Amino acid sequence: MHIYYSIVDDSTFKRLKESKYHHPEVTEVIFEANQMFEMSLHSIGISEKGFDIVWDTIMVNFIKKYYKDGLQLLENQAKKRRLRRRLIVEVTTENIDFVNSLDYSEIRHVDNLRGNFAIFDERAYMVQLFHKDTEQPDQAFWSNSRAFVEKQQKLFDDLWEMAIPLLTRNNELKYQEKHEYNKILTNYNRIYQEVKSIIEQSRMELLILSSFQILQKFLVEKDFVNTISSTLKRGTIIKILTDEIYEDSISQIAGINKKNKDEGFQLGFSNKLGKFTELVIVSDGKYILQITYDQTTWIGSFSNKEHRVRVQEIIFEKYWNEIQSLKVINSTE
Repeated sequence: MHIYYSIVDDSTFKRLKESKYHHPEVTEVIFEANQMFEMSLHSIGISEKGFDIVWDTIMVNFIKKYYKDGLQLLENQAKKRRLRRRLIVEVTTENIDFVNSLDYSEIRHVDNLRGNFAIFDERAYMVQLFHKDTEQPDQAFWSNSRAFVEKQQKLFDDLWEMAIPLLTRNNELKYQEKHEYNKILTNYNRIYQEVKSIIEQSRMELLILSSFQILQKFLVEKDFVNTISSTLKRGTIIKILTDEIYEDSISQIAGINKKNKDEGFQLGFSNKLGKFTELVIVSDGKYILQITYDQTTWIGSFSNKEHRVRVQEIIFEKYWNEIQSLKVINSTE
């Protein structure tokens, strides 16, 4: 069984640096901004291979506004040491100039990225955590657990293989090429019926990554829980992952487990991984439905584009792995 230390402990932090982050084995949420930056800077000085990094638009906006000087310092150090730096980023018309200005070994683009993380030397992992619509991260999730980092490295490698080179993305944006078909829905009733339909049609696995605020809208519908239960009875595995959960809704979730005594239903949630801003459903690795709600407007986007579906599967697994690790931390406290 792994022993989990608090990085906030100065003596543990010192031991980590002295061992070049090999030991002790640590999985922890960091609350100190200076410590986050010190770990990033120090890791460059001891890195032997390089870094694999993923940024969504939230992370890009933070770096552009608050961290350009710090990023330049890190880039200069990495370049001086000839470290490999692979970056996966969602390149948009709003950030394309900034991304093109970056001095990375390789940059690739993936649509609809959600979240961020960085891995150095395939042995340490960090995620910057943004909460309550803040522009700057106030926490970080860090781990050098070998088993955990290996899982997240595999997810990065899968994303990297699917991502397209920056030059190709530049050309796409320049000519506004469209490579996928989406069905767009803007009416709540139509969106809810689409949600029910995609759940009912699932045969193998259904993944739901959601803001609980949006999921709760569906939970109050009389037939939503019954739809999930019926799908479970056919042997479909259903995993639901949310940013939080409220006491008055636990009974509804518990009702699903009571009706379905097998292990086909799994629920994960954590308020330590930041706020999700949408609901995403992936069905059988074939279909994806993305839903956003801003208190006034509902927008649903359905697609069967293989590349897009696979990206969302990987993003779901990234968050699922992080939450499972947080459960281990909580069990040792």
